[in-house]
Formats: sequence, structure tokens, C-alpha cells
Amino acid sequence: MKIKVGPIVGILMLSSPLPLMPASATDLRDPTILRFRLAGDHEVNVAKAIEPPKIVVGSLKVPTLPPESRTEKRSAPSAEPRQTLCGLKGVMVFIEDIDSDVEKHGLTKSLLKDQVESKLRQADIPVLTANEAFNMPGRPYLYLNLTTHDTGVELYSYSIRIELNQDVSMIRDPSIQASATTWIANVVGIVGAQNLPAVTEDVTQLTNQFVRDYLAANQK
Repeated sequence: MKIKVGPIVGILMLSSPLPLMPASATDLRDPTILRFRLAGDHEVNVAKAIEPPKIVVGSLKVPTLPPESRTEKRSAPSAEPRQTLCGLKGVMVFIEDIDSDVEKHGLTKSLLKDQVESKLRQADIPVLTANEAFNMPGRPYLYLNLTTHDTGVELYSYSIRIELNQDVSMIRDPSIQASATTWIANVVGIVGAQNLPAVTEDVTQLTNQFVRDYLAANQK
């Protein structure tokens, strides 16, 4: 996948993280961080992938970059059949903690939570409290993880992942239940440090994808 920011041309190494179900907020997901390494004459090599599926190798040449510049980005929905959303009576929204340096630039956890919940309500999808969600069959919640990395050259790489998690039964023994990710969509990109709040555009894109699939699975 090529990423372009004005005169910058680069390549990312991507992976699809495995869903987990930990006991605390900080343990909810193991974030995938895109790391950059300076090498030689303004060369930045992308150097990390956690899981093997999608790998493209390349480099970024870093000239002077306007702070508002953004890369092209690719949304990669990788969902199970949307029928797994059928019958849901609403979802709780959980936003993973965001790096404090990123929040100083205006991209805050509360901003993302308000944005996601607003999109759900506009689509008449009930937004549940924690008590309501965990007392509902399946205990459904919509989880958003924003991972950012300061490259040190007035750019942040970022990855956004939205998941629908709910309780499922094991096929070999339906009496065994566990929480699992049944729907997921993600996007990655690079953004100027002063333009970090524009990442909310990607959050809107992924939330809209969830809304479309939810409504398609719950047609009245």
C-alpha cells in the first residue's frame, strides 16, 4: 500500500491484530504501533509488523512538510458476516486511552467518544451504559482503539480500529461462552502534528461502516 503526503512517498507494514478479552481497560487490546527509524540522509524506514498477513517494504524521504498535510489512507474492513450484528438492541461505546501528547493537540478521548455515540444515535442505534450492556444477552460493546506514534519529524503515524465485541458460544460445546470480536474495521495513515484532530474524519468513516452493517442486519 502506497502512502502519499505531498512530496512524501512511503510504504507501511500492516498487520491485523488478534482480538483479546482482558479484564481491564488498559489490557483490552495490544495496539499495533507503526515505528519509524531514521537512517542516513533523511530516510525513514517503516520497520514493524506484528502479524504476517500484509507486508510491503519501502522508505519515506522527508522534506519540509506543511503541518496540515495528510497521507492517503486505506480503510480495510475485515468483518465477519454482518449477520453477527443481527438482534443487537444497542451497544456500549468504549474508547481506549489516548496518548497525552496527542490529546494536547486536541485529539481527545472524550471527543472521539462523543463523535461515535452521536453517529449511533443519529442512526437510532441505542447507546447503552456499562450496566445496561453487561446485563444484556451477549454483553455487546463497540471498542475503539487509536494508536499513534510520533515520528520525530512533525508527523504522527496512526492506526484506528473499531470492533464489536460480544459473548459467543463454542461450537464443540455451546455451554462454553467467551467474549469475541465479531465485527472489525480499521484504517492507518500519517498526519501532520498540528492537524491531529483531522483524524476524527477516519473515526467517522469507520463508525459509518458499522452503522451501515448494523442497519442492514437489523432491517425492520
